[in-house]
This record gives sequence, C-alpha cells and structure tokens, in this order.
Amino acid sequence: MKEDDDSSSVWSKYVAAKQSAFGPPAKANDGPNTIEELEAAIAEAAASSGIPEIGMPPRSEVHYPVRRRQLSKWFYLVLVILFTGLVVGLLWWGQSQQY
Repeated sequence: MKEDDDSSSVWSKYVAAKQSAFGPPAKANDGPNTIEELEAAIAEAAASSGIPEIGMPPRSEVHYPVRRRQLSKWFYLVLVILFTGLVVGLLWWGQSQQY
C-alpha cells in the first residue's frame, strides 16, 4: 500500500513540476494525465517556445569543457617546456662554470 502512495505522490509532483515549467497542458483534463499525453504537451510547448524538449539549453552553451580542456592542456605544456628549459639552462651554466 505504501509503495502505491509513494509512486502516486511522485507522479503528482512530476506533473506539477512540468505544468509549472511549461504551463498547463493543452487539454483541460482534471484527471491524471498519461505519460504520453504529458510528454506530447511538453514537446508541443518546447517546440512553440524554441527551446529543447528538456527545457534547458545545451550543455555546450552553458559550459565550455572543450575550450577549458584545451587551455589546461596548453598551460601544462608551457609549464613542462619552461621546466625543461630551466633544467637544461642550469646544467649548461653549471658545466660552463666548472672550467
């Protein structure tokens, strides 16, 4: 019995969240909607507003992981080159100071 109550409350919360995000569904049905009706209403609302069906912008527009990863790669490459240059320079300077 308790599982049925939990699933119905979860469903009602899901329906309420989707309705608050996209407005009321196209049908003014007081009964619980089926998942197909709800998904169709979400797709219709998303298509009319010009946003993706999930209601959020693409991740690539919000986060720039590729660009950030490229900058990190270049940063570490420059650090390795500078460290290698420092080691080579110190070895050369040390050898030239011995004579």
